[in-house]
Formats: sequence, structure tokens, C-alpha cells
Amino acid sequence: MKISIITVTLNSERTIRDTINSVLSQSYKDIEHIFVDGGSTDSTVKILKKNPNKNKKIFIKKNSSIYEAINMGIEKSSGKIIHILNSDDILENNNIIEKTIYKIKKFPNCNIFFGNVIYFSNNNFTKISRYFLANHKTINNTKKGLMPPHPGSFVRKKVYDQYGLYNTDLKIASDFDFLHRILKIKKLKYKILNIDIVRMRTGGTSGKFITSYLKITSEIIRSLKNQKTDFSKFSIFMRFVYKSYEYFSYNQNYLNKKFQRFRFIYDLPFYNKITLNILNKIKFIPFKKNFILSALNLAFLGYIQKKTIYPINSLYTWPDGIFAKKFINYEKISGAKLLQELIIPNYIKKIHVFGNLTDVSKKFLIKQYKKKIIHTKLSYKPVDKQDLDFSKITKNEIIFITLPTPKQEILAYLIKNNLSFYKIICIGGAISIASKEIPDVPKFLANHEYIWRLKTDTIRRLMRLFDSYFYYLIGRYTGKYQRIIFNKIEK
Repeated sequence: MKISIITVTLNSERTIRDTINSVLSQSYKDIEHIFVDGGSTDSTVKILKKNPNKNKKIFIKKNSSIYEAINMGIEKSSGKIIHILNSDDILENNNIIEKTIYKIKKFPNCNIFFGNVIYFSNNNFTKISRYFLANHKTINNTKKGLMPPHPGSFVRKKVYDQYGLYNTDLKIASDFDFLHRILKIKKLKYKILNIDIVRMRTGGTSGKFITSYLKITSEIIRSLKNQKTDFSKFSIFMRFVYKSYEYFSYNQNYLNKKFQRFRFIYDLPFYNKITLNILNKIKFIPFKKNFILSALNLAFLGYIQKKTIYPINSLYTWPDGIFAKKFINYEKISGAKLLQELIIPNYIKKIHVFGNLTDVSKKFLIKQYKKKIIHTKLSYKPVDKQDLDFSKITKNEIIFITLPTPKQEILAYLIKNNLSFYKIICIGGAISIASKEIPDVPKFLANHEYIWRLKTDTIRRLMRLFDSYFYYLIGRYTGKYQRIIFNKIEK
């Protein structure tokens, strides 16, 4: 029995190898892996094309929504069973598809099958944050906004052929709409498998969670209205009370005993090596290309280990402090020195500052570069895509980000993933020093600037320093930094 696994991608270069390897590692071999890319501007499509899976299919559907892409994947599939696997998720173990197909064959009269879903934090597959259990209560209470775990579902393709695909008018709740339609309106037979199917990568902030919760609630209400289902809006809004148990009613050690990480079949060097571009002179900044430039210092190294910062081809660094010197024989270039020596090409007409910018610092930038200054004020809280208006970022500007690491790098990646053009310098608090708004760092602390900065905003900086140093030490003693390849840019 052939199964078609459908994966939708969009700028997924950071995680897609994990997804590919979890499929390649399966003991069950009659698997068709279909990828539908929404128009990635990073190396995602290149990675997909190099995927050694002989049973892969790759389609490009630019500017498509996730459900439009899923629908295309279903239409192009040839398997009898459909499974949707997200581009940052992995299968629970290397035998899970074989085990699932074995169970599906035992119930030929069932049309949809549900397994459990485990959520993990960032890149730590065993750090569980939520356990989404498939049970009859969620299936029987879709009119209350509950639903079984869609990422843990397997659907016979004939269901889509007979009852339709995902509603593309809904942007984030079309999976709810589909499951309610086939389970409660069409009353198709289902089977709960009582096995863990997928591990899903999580992240984000409470603010983002609240915004998403309100959006999905609105779409659930619209779906139920469209399908002429009686429901209580209060029950829909309060569904989180029932779902809250998913965040604490599990045994992490027990769940991890059953977990088996995928084998490294595809692109093993990616997992073993980290390549960082490093400049030893300001004049080597690659203005003719897209780039993100960041300081190679303790915070950067710590968050490389934590995987909050991850290498990409357009990421460049400059040596900033004693921690960089441990790995490469380049002298420190302070952020203030970088600003003083930086020559911005004439075709760049504007400097767009994201973060904090005082009047003193703004005057310094105008005097130093003779460019128009645009300021998008951002606090130190994590930045969400909704906070930014990408239409206001133009090709003839350079971006300075004045947030602390890693928030500035995360913002830079967000800009990069939404624009085909970008020139970004993650400059942190260096503008304030270069403008003399705050005193220069004493010479005896030149390589330990982070200590000097503790005199202001002490608590926040101490917490960040502890976090950075903790992960830096993990990287040192696990050999992580021995795997870094420094690509020296010297011309």
C-alpha cells in the first residue's frame, strides 16, 4: 500500500533536512514524498532537489497559502493514504510508517486514522512542551472547537476525491474545517491508533500565541457557520481550558523512551560542520550581494550552540572580542570602530534603523554617512512578522538593527525570509558608543565589552550574559566549536 507524505515548504532551509531524513529513515519503503514550495528565496529548493529519495516529487506554487499547497500535493499524489508532514517536523521513529500501515490494513472500513503528536522545543527533540493525544472526546466535540491532532492523521485519498480538499478561504483553521466536515457532517468512520506519530517543533511568544488563538477562533466560528452547525461561541473561546492539560499531563521520560531519532542519510556534513563567513576588515563587507553582518562574540557563539542563531550563506561576521580570538587569529573590531570606518556606497540612499535610536545617535548617523535616516522603533521583546511592514523596506537602503543578540539576528532572518533584497548590519548598542552618547569602553576591557555594559540595564544584561556563557560552555565541552569552519573573507 503506497502512502503519500506531503510536505509544504517556504524558506525552510533550517529544518527541512530533518524532515527529509526522518522519511528516508523509514523501514517502510512504499513512500512517495511530495514537496510543494511556496516560492522560497533561500536554499530550500536546492536542498529538495539534492534529496536522494527516488520517490520524491517537487512542485513550485509561488505565493500560495499553506492549504493551497497541501491541496496541490494531494492532487499530484498517487498513494492510497495521505499524510501531511510539516517542513519543521519529524516522524516519531524509523518504524512508525510501517507500524501505521499495518494497523490501517486491519481496518479497511475506516477512512481516517489518528495518532498522537508530541511538541518539542526548538532543536531539542527530547525537550517536550506539549502532548496532543488523539481521543474520542476531541473528535466528538468539534462543535466546541476541539479537534483531533491533524498532524497525526492518515486519510485515505478517496476521502479527498469524494468529499473535497481543504477550504482555502481559511488561512489557519482549514484543517479543523476539513476534520469537522468528514467526521461530524459526513460521519465517516475513523480509528484511533494509540501510537505517537510525529514530533512538532515549537517556538514563539505568549503574545504571538494569543494573536494566533484569536485568529484561529474566528476561523473556527466561520467554519461552523458555513457548515450550518449549532455551537456556542463561549465554548469555542473556552476550549483552551480543556486543551491546557496537554501542556502538563505527560511523562517526558516515558515518551522519550519510545523516541528514535532519524538516521543521517542525507547531507551528513550539514549536521557535522558549521560554516561561518568572517571578515577581518570593514572594507570586505559584500555590498554587491545580500548580506547579514553580525558580531562574532560571546553572545553570538552562545546562541549558535543554542541554535537560536544558525548559519546561512548570506550571514557574515566580524571578530568582536576575546571569545572570537580563541578560534581565529583576527584582532577585535568593535562595533563603534566598524561604524567609524564603514563606507556606504552612494547608491544606498537611506539607513533604516530597527530598534532604539535617540536623537543624538540619529545626528551622528546623518553626519557620518550623509544619508536619510528612517527609524522603526522596536522594544527588546521578540519581534513577530506582524510587527513589520515589509513594503516600507526598499532596495536602496541599508538596515541597522540595534537590538541585543540574538533578537537582532532573529529579526534579520525574518527580514531576509520576506524580501529578495536585504543589506543588514546587526549593530547592537554600538551607535550609542560611536556617537559618544555613552562613554567609550576602557582599554583594559576592550576585549570584554560585555562587562562594561553591565553598568546599565544590569539585570537584563546579567541574565543574557549568563544564558550566553552557559551555552558557550556547552559548545566548548561538547566539541561544537571544533566543527566550525571559518570561511575567511580577505578580499
